[in-house]
Amino acid sequence: MKDQLIELEKKREQRRKEDLVAEVQSDFKRRREERKEFERQWELNLNFLSGKQYCSINGRGEIVDDNKEFFWQDRGVYNHIAPIMETRLAKLSRVTPTVYVRPKSDDDKDVNAAATSEKIISGVFKREDMTGVVKKVTDWSETCGTGFYKVVWDNEGGEVVAEVDGKNLHEGDVKIIPVSPFEIFPDNVCCENINGCASIIHARIMSTDDVHKKFGVKIAGEKISLAETLRASVIPTEKSNKRTIENAVIVIERYERPTVETPNGRLVTVAGNHLLYEGEMPYLNGENGERCFPFVKQVSIGNTGSFFGKSVIERLIPVQRAFNAVKNRKHEFLNRLSMGILTVEDGAVDVDDLQTDGLSPGKVLVYRQGAKAPELMSDMTMPDEFTVEEEKLANEFVVVSGVSDVSSSSQNASLSSGSALELLVEQDNSRMIATAEDIRRAYLEVARQTIRLYAQFMTGVKVVRYQDKADKVRVVYADKSALQSDDVYLESENEMMFSPAQKKEMIFKLYSSGLLLDEQGKLRTVTKEKVLSLLGYKDLDYQKGMARLQEEKALKENERLRKEMLSVEEIDDHSIHADEHVRYVLCEYDSLNDEQKQRYYAHIREHKEKIKENQEKSREE
Repeated sequence: MKDQLIELEKKREQRRKEDLVAEVQSDFKRRREERKEFERQWELNLNFLSGKQYCSINGRGEIVDDNKEFFWQDRGVYNHIAPIMETRLAKLSRVTPTVYVRPKSDDDKDVNAAATSEKIISGVFKREDMTGVVKKVTDWSETCGTGFYKVVWDNEGGEVVAEVDGKNLHEGDVKIIPVSPFEIFPDNVCCENINGCASIIHARIMSTDDVHKKFGVKIAGEKISLAETLRASVIPTEKSNKRTIENAVIVIERYERPTVETPNGRLVTVAGNHLLYEGEMPYLNGENGERCFPFVKQVSIGNTGSFFGKSVIERLIPVQRAFNAVKNRKHEFLNRLSMGILTVEDGAVDVDDLQTDGLSPGKVLVYRQGAKAPELMSDMTMPDEFTVEEEKLANEFVVVSGVSDVSSSSQNASLSSGSALELLVEQDNSRMIATAEDIRRAYLEVARQTIRLYAQFMTGVKVVRYQDKADKVRVVYADKSALQSDDVYLESENEMMFSPAQKKEMIFKLYSSGLLLDEQGKLRTVTKEKVLSLLGYKDLDYQKGMARLQEEKALKENERLRKEMLSVEEIDDHSIHADEHVRYVLCEYDSLNDEQKQRYYAHIREHKEKIKENQEKSREE
């Protein structure tokens, strides 16, 4: 009887899993159908960007080729969309902010923990090539309107810490993955934010070998045509639709937010008719330790009332179609002018021969005796409307996209004032500030999720490698106590507000105004080093970062002076050391006892005496 109950329970569990797989597959199909309108628009955008511009979306929601109405029609493509997108991407590539972590309090422990968190973020971003990841996501967001980052914990990442049964055991690490919008399916396409969704499906193509390696399940693969893939490229013609991916499956991951029934959320992974994984939402990556989706959304242009954003290409497509039409009609007219149009009396000549060979040089044209000789139509001149319309459309590209080349524009050739050109550059970038701001917001959210995943999964002490301001690789050791704060922020302003040339010009103005000089009217070594670095000429600094090294030495001395008295050394830059020690005492004044304060005061006096001695020697010389 007991064995029968166990067998019955197994059958029930098997039936439940089969029902769950069927439900997830059905849910995936429903979401694909709801998202079909967006998907077709993305495909159309990709086609126009790549130069395949004679296609459209028909009434059934399919992309079809626009056939010629007449055999003689020109169908040339004069692609203005591609250079516009290249310009936008080049400008947006300047958005590379540095993320900082705000400590929970002014306590030394919290301040040091925040500094360590910054180093962890810097190390992860360097290892994951965050610049390249952002570029890929920005490519998607600019082309389709939306791109995604997926921030997950990779158990196979990080250093090898042990070997179990012949297999290496890794410490794990954060992985940041750029995700195409073709792979993301929200439960409601009208929900504007990720956190407002009840569930999100991430569906992607995987080979059966990768599925077996990751989930330990062998699945029979199949041929998946490009028409059925979660599109990662342009699908312009019927021929390309016939291309297939061999031995592959679509893996569906459905992330569900916490509910009353599932307080920790749920993750269900399905491929084919197999349930690969079922469990709670794996990541505590939300505010106050909540379980949230491991995705960060980035949009080019916000789309009110829609989960997915919009691309500038959608606005440019009508202009591009009109521009192609005008250019082609213009060339057709030029062909008529150059080739001519013959008028022939019926039955006067061999029309078939004339159509085949035309009026080739030296041709003997025989016509019927008594008939009127063939002649070219006259009074054919190029209408001015063609040129006027072409210029209007070329200007409309600038108006619609907000992108123009100020330096080469003929309209701006007469401008000689630097202020006027500066104003034009500022106006040229103003349309892209919102897009750049969304990239910065995505940076912050990725950094937050990185810190939260480390706080959840990191065990023991981790070696963190990072680059300091001098691009020198440094190593620190961190544990969970260094991950107390996830309050990240950006200190720099939006990079699109000021061009590199404008920033350099501002530094020169600050120097000319005297704001960078000290009380003696001199440019201090520390300031000079930082100015050269900001201008991109730090290699010209003859001291090779000496001021920074002096600051680091003074910071180390600050910690030692809490416990023991130290004497100044000959290699010290006394001005830098004195400033750093005074700054430290002012910051930590309430936490220092009287004995410690006296040690700091005595050490600072030594530095000031050395400064005074050096000044007297200089006067004597």
